[in-house]
Amino acid sequence: MAHDLGLRDSLEVGSVATIRNVFYGLELAGLVGAVVMLLTAIIWRKIVRRHASWFNFMVTWIISCSSYIFLLGESVGRTPNHSLCLSQAALIFSVPTLTSAATSALVIHVYLTMRQVLTMSTHCQASWTTALLIGPYIPTLAMLIFCLRLALHNPSLVFRPDDGTYCTFNTKLPGRVSGIVVVVIMLFCLAIEIIIFRHLRRAWKILKKENCSSISTIVRVLAFTLVGMLSIILSLLIMVIPNSLNSAFNIVIAIVPVSSVLIFGTQKDIFTAWASGFRCRETHGTDTWDTFTPHASLRTITRQVSGTHESHV
Repeated sequence: MAHDLGLRDSLEVGSVATIRNVFYGLELAGLVGAVVMLLTAIIWRKIVRRHASWFNFMVTWIISCSSYIFLLGESVGRTPNHSLCLSQAALIFSVPTLTSAATSALVIHVYLTMRQVLTMSTHCQASWTTALLIGPYIPTLAMLIFCLRLALHNPSLVFRPDDGTYCTFNTKLPGRVSGIVVVVIMLFCLAIEIIIFRHLRRAWKILKKENCSSISTIVRVLAFTLVGMLSIILSLLIMVIPNSLNSAFNIVIAIVPVSSVLIFGTQKDIFTAWASGFRCRETHGTDTWDTFTPHASLRTITRQVSGTHESHV
């Protein structure tokens, strides 16, 4: 009997360690992937042309992944520094708001770009680009302050579970508040994406007439929707999931940044940039980091929105 119990405990410990290592591996993969994509867009900016909201989106995922692993070197079973543990717990319940808001900002950019093209508007992007960059950090700061105040008033609520993955709160309140905020943000994001699909359907004849390869745009908008739905499901589950399932559930959480890297990192212009090496190869057309010409071809605009790159003959 004692031998069986010992064997069962050993298997459980091994399973928890495996899940923890997979979690860290996925978070590290998401972190490295986001950093590589960000550096690629910066170094080869003439090839990989992105709007400022895309850069902000990548930065938020770097912050998110870093928040989960910055206690990676702390030995499991040893109580980590309380200040670091408190900071990690506060960040972990704040970054979902940041990444969901940054995702929404990127989707809003897609919508505004398409609306500007379809209406042939000459309104300057600069008037709302600043809002898209700053906006995600406002609810995140509020969530961070809420978590820090909770932790400072009740230091005993902050702890690192037995699985040793990361520090968290010994109360469901931060998770529920964070989950509600994320659900609200992503429902708004999904509403914008539905409008984008309507615009795509309405402009389909124009796209077809101009022989524009808009499949990449549609696929990536669909990917936005799927990631958004996953974020909503995750947020709802976080509010009700039993603590006994947290270890396995962490794997699902860690898949989200990896999914973002796969969605935005498998684009032709990124591969073209890598293939070009460190040669600063010029491309035709204007640099469209923050502005574009509304009377330009819809083909050029959809390429900017979707991130695809196409060489001109």
